[in-house]
Amino acid sequence: MRALAVVVLLALVPLASAAVSVHIEWSVDEAVDVDRRYVEHFTSSSLECKDCIETDDDDVVVRWWRYSDQTGSSWPDDDANLRASNMGVEFDESRSIINGNGSEARQHLVDVKGTFSIQSEIEDESYLAANLSVEPLVDLRNDVIMQFLFVEENSEDNHGRELSYLVRDLTSEVGFYRSGGNITQIDVTIPYTHLSAAGVDLADEQYGWKVLIVVLGAESDSVEPPGVIALYETSVPTSSEDVAFLDYLPPLVFIAVALVILFSVVRSSFNQEHGLPEIRARWKTGKDPAIVIEVDAKRQDVSIQGCEAIEPWSMRGGVKRSTVEAGNSLSFDVRFKKWRDEILVLKLKMEVDTLGGWTQNIRLPLRSKPERSVEDEQV
Repeated sequence: MRALAVVVLLALVPLASAAVSVHIEWSVDEAVDVDRRYVEHFTSSSLECKDCIETDDDDVVVRWWRYSDQTGSSWPDDDANLRASNMGVEFDESRSIINGNGSEARQHLVDVKGTFSIQSEIEDESYLAANLSVEPLVDLRNDVIMQFLFVEENSEDNHGRELSYLVRDLTSEVGFYRSGGNITQIDVTIPYTHLSAAGVDLADEQYGWKVLIVVLGAESDSVEPPGVIALYETSVPTSSEDVAFLDYLPPLVFIAVALVILFSVVRSSFNQEHGLPEIRARWKTGKDPAIVIEVDAKRQDVSIQGCEAIEPWSMRGGVKRSTVEAGNSLSFDVRFKKWRDEILVLKLKMEVDTLGGWTQNIRLPLRSKPERSVEDEQV
C-alpha cells in the first residue's frame, strides 16, 4: 500500500503542474490614433538616425533594427527587414515614417475592443492571446491589415548596444470584415516558440513590454497609400499587478482534491498496516497431521470465516466461526486426513473490522523441517 501511495503521488504531481498556469488578462485601452502620431524609425547599423524626424512624448514611437546578420547582434531583424522592404527603405538608410504612409493626417476608422492575456500551459513557456471584436466604421479597401507589435521599451543586445522602443515581433491579421458596421470576433495567438525566437520572455517577471495594435488601410474610395486608421497602445502588466486570486482558483482546487485523494490512500495504508492481525502457524506434535493457528488481533476485531486446504492436502472437518476482539488472541487446531509429501498451503479466511475481507495464505514445510513461511494476500 505504501508503494501505491507513492505511485498516486507521482502521478498527481505532473497533472497538478500542468494545471497551474500563469493567466494575466487586461483590456485593450482606448484608441490613440486621433491624438497621437505613429512614428517608425529605421536606424542605421551604427544606431544613428540622422535623417529621422524629431518626436515628442505624445508620439507613439517604435524602432526597427535590420543588421543582426552583419553585426552579430542578438536582436531580431527578420520583421524589420520585411517592413523596410515593404516601405522602400534602403539598406543602412536612416529614415522615419509617420502614420504608415508619411502623412500627418490622423483618422480613426476601425474600433477594436477586447482583451489580451498571457497564458502558460507549460512552466516558463508563455504566449500571448487576444480575444477581440473588430468593427470598421466605414467601408475599407481590400488592402487593410491589422498588425500586432511586441515592443521592448529599453533593450540591450549581446554587445551592449541599447535601443529604446525596439520592435521585437510583428504579427499580422487580415481575417475581419471590411464593410462598415460589420463586427468580426477574432482570436489571435502568438505562440511561445514565435516569441522566444524574437527574444521575448513573458515568463520573466519584468516591466517594459508594450503591445501595439496598428490597423493600416484606407477608405474604399481612397487613392492614398494605406496609412494608420486605428492605433491602440497598451503596456503588458506583470502577474504581481493584475493577477487576482480567482485566476489561481482552478489549479488550487485541483491540488486540494489531489491532496485529499493522497491522504485517503496513505490513511488506508496506515490502517491496514496497523489493523491487520498477526498470524502464526506450527505443526502439532503427534502422529496425526494437524497444525495450530494463533491469531493476534491488533486494533480491529477479527472474525474467522473458515479455512481451505490446497490440494493435495485435505482437511478433516472444518474450522468453527469465531471472533477475536481487538487486543486479544485465539488459538485453534486444523486437522488433515493424511500426511502428504508436499508443502502445506492453507487459506485462512477472515473479516477484519472496517478493513473488509482478508485471506491469509499459510505455508508450512513438512514437519521434519522447522522453518515455516507466512504470506499475506488481500481478497
